[in-house]
Amino acid sequence: MKKDVFPQTLNTWIERKLAEGAAGRAELNHFVMRVYADPLRVYCLGTPGRYLGEPEEVVEGFFADRLGRADYFRGWKESGLRLRRWLMNGFGFYLKELRRERLQQSHEKPLEESSEPGEEDFAAGVETEMDRAFAVSIVRQALLDTRRACESKGQSRHWQLFYQHYYEGRGYAELVKEHLVEPARAAEMARTAATKFKRALRDLLAGDGALESEIDEEIENLLGICA
Repeated sequence: MKKDVFPQTLNTWIERKLAEGAAGRAELNHFVMRVYADPLRVYCLGTPGRYLGEPEEVVEGFFADRLGRADYFRGWKESGLRLRRWLMNGFGFYLKELRRERLQQSHEKPLEESSEPGEEDFAAGVETEMDRAFAVSIVRQALLDTRRACESKGQSRHWQLFYQHYYEGRGYAELVKEHLVEPARAAEMARTAATKFKRALRDLLAGDGALESEIDEEIENLLGICA
């Protein structure tokens, strides 16, 4: 798997959280669980892991095991992988560990384990489906971050106009009557929120490990997947 060189000069949100100690780490873990739970659930459904229990419970067990390790994110940074790939690889190993434990508990002879998850572990297209789930999850998080950013600045109507126009597909001609603003003003307010949305997406993708030079293209790809 191709590695990405993580830019050491990029002061990412993850780096800041790690530097804040226990409180920052707790916030970081919560963020990872919120953004990456659905992609990993999709991954579980596309592998033999779907036989190990309810996907939500398996993912929760993985987070409890891995995110509790003090050096987990340091290992990610040293790997050079995107965070979602690091989590996916780790989840693959976690599923192997669960299978081995179940076999031992049932006194059956364990299957020979390899150092890497084998091709038989992956259903066709599972990685693509995980990417799609990641795209949906990260766009959802960016929308939430944008709404909070707008509301913190007293721009709730900016958020509403952005969401109604760009997400719900409603025209400004309809929205100006609802919000009692001029068409030019409505467009300006929506663009203000749209700028915050793109900034939120950039921050999330930087946190995932994307290079600064790759983020614009990745945003376009993500929005295309979600369309």
